[in-house]
Amino acid sequence: MKEKLQTYGKAMLVPISLVAIGGLLLGVGGALTSEVTINSLGGHWDSWSHSFFFKFFSVIKGLGDVIFKNLGILYAVGVAFSLSRKENGWAAFSAMVAYISMLTTISILLKNHGLSVDNTTISSFVSQGQSTIQATKSAALFTTELGYFTYRTGVFGGLAVGFSIAAVHARFYNTKLPVILSFFSGTRTVPILSLLAGGALGIFFFFCWPFVGHVLGNFAGFVHDSGLIGTFVYRFVNEILIPFGMHPLLSLPIRWTELGGSTVVDGVIVSGTSAIQMAQLASSEPGKLLVRAFMGGNAIINFAIYPGIALAMYHTTRPENKKKVAALLISVVVSTIVFGITEPILFTFLFIAPWLYFLVYAPLAAIGEVLAEFCQVSVYQGNIKDWIPFIFRPEKLNMWPFLYLFPIFFIVSYLIFRLCIQYFNIRTPGRDEAEDDGDIKLYSKKDYNEKNAQGVAPQLDKGRASPANGLAGEIIAALGGQENIVEVDNCISRLRVILHNVELIADDRHWKNELNAMGVVRVGKNGVQIVYGPDVCRIAVEVRELLEA
Repeated sequence: MKEKLQTYGKAMLVPISLVAIGGLLLGVGGALTSEVTINSLGGHWDSWSHSFFFKFFSVIKGLGDVIFKNLGILYAVGVAFSLSRKENGWAAFSAMVAYISMLTTISILLKNHGLSVDNTTISSFVSQGQSTIQATKSAALFTTELGYFTYRTGVFGGLAVGFSIAAVHARFYNTKLPVILSFFSGTRTVPILSLLAGGALGIFFFFCWPFVGHVLGNFAGFVHDSGLIGTFVYRFVNEILIPFGMHPLLSLPIRWTELGGSTVVDGVIVSGTSAIQMAQLASSEPGKLLVRAFMGGNAIINFAIYPGIALAMYHTTRPENKKKVAALLISVVVSTIVFGITEPILFTFLFIAPWLYFLVYAPLAAIGEVLAEFCQVSVYQGNIKDWIPFIFRPEKLNMWPFLYLFPIFFIVSYLIFRLCIQYFNIRTPGRDEAEDDGDIKLYSKKDYNEKNAQGVAPQLDKGRASPANGLAGEIIAALGGQENIVEVDNCISRLRVILHNVELIADDRHWKNELNAMGVVRVGKNGVQIVYGPDVCRIAVEVRELLEA
């Protein structure tokens, strides 16, 4: 079950790889096509708005819009491609066919029932006697996507198509037909069935989406009305799910669907906390980003809590080990602040003292999210990489509370964890007298699961899995050889692998000392995640190419 959830969570992350660059393009393009920004920089709007540069940055802004206005089809194609183990290209193509088929079906049925762009606006529903709030909810059900007037299924529609077509593809990609129909056999069967599947999904959504949409709207209202209690619960649960790689199942729907609420930006209804913030970033209208986007807590974690924990670990280590531990922790803290990668410290405490993570760190992170919202922090994400789009739009942010929130949480985290480490004699890196140079490390989830077990390190001479093929070959060998690998994929920072026998993988010291991994995570009976950070995409490609060679 955990492996399936891990796979689904990983698949849902595929389109998010475009969000960072999309946000950057929106930020730069939106800023330099805004009259407010140009005037604040001392420029003359009349001459700028007719210049070549204005047109250029308008195109840049439009390229960013491509991502955020088409998340539905991006999820449909990305999920189908990610979940298909063979003939991925046909799966992705079939998902695109199914998605367009679904939109077409919904559009035709809406038209047949007398619904159109003109009579489904907020003003139209108000003229029919609905209140403004109710009219907003009603109008939020509809949108125009890829030229089709349709229901606003967004990411949910994309996920439905992606998961459905992945299942169709797995069942029919090698279908055999009679000789007279052989042209349509094999992979060609899948897009044909996908056309029909998309139509079926269109019919389903036509009848069910009004109910689903209202339920989602009401749930968003409940989350909104629950106030700071809901904020605490969201961040606490999200942090609890991170060690298991299942947090996308909670965070992504909040960020990109109606579960995160809906609002009107530049006359267009936008749903999902991140989608709303990106739309606000691109808008020339004044005002801050959405405050209740559950983002301020990320910055407190990355800039204050984890650095505070790292300093506590450093100050409690043995004097002779301080330089080694400092070198280890500095790189980890820099990676956390710049990229938001927290796994090394996270899994160290999960291994050494899991109660510290679940009973101290997770509630502390949740309190940070609550106070960030209480202080009206408006920011996107919580690391330097994701703040780049806002360089030219500082007026959209409210980060002043961080001036006192960061020091407070840094000091509190440092004091609590230093006290706990010393009082409970927690063996953080460098504190154990038995440690030698090679033993001073940050621990992984594999260590946590198998404290008393020893992995069997494979030999590095299994055909293509050899040092001669570089890091990719050594990774394959350390996973037990090509014959032991069922599937290899990746998310933002982890190489995600399914094995026949997890007992054949190399021990954790080999991964960290020889293969440059930050940590190893075991998920379910056969799932393994190797933490490599931002470089994982390149590594995953090299491993897959070597496996297929």
